[in-house]
Amino acid sequence: MTRRYCRALDLVDDPQLIADYERYHREIWPEITGHLRRYGIAEMEIYRLGTRLMMVMETTEDFDSEEFARRSLADPKVCEWEALMWRYQRPTPWTPAGEKWVAMTRIFSLTEQK
Repeated sequence: MTRRYCRALDLVDDPQLIADYERYHREIWPEITGHLRRYGIAEMEIYRLGTRLMMVMETTEDFDSEEFARRSLADPKVCEWEALMWRYQRPTPWTPAGEKWVAMTRIFSLTEQK
């Protein structure tokens, strides 16, 4: 059984920076994918429309987001990746100060319809 999270973030509105960001994600560092998998992230997809990003993340049932955040802050390679990515990313207008990816609110589910 997995859990799904949907989160949003914006990119800097610069075509070259957006191209660079996408290239980094086509060639993501193996330390990053290893870290994600090690702490319970089973699948992750990022979609883009203009400068808006949407991440869909599926995790194991026992995934602990607070533990994942602590482990991420303690990993030098993850911190290096996050610092690099912040060059391209910007918080959405609705993102609380000090946060990056923010949870989106689900407003519809086909499976819950009669």
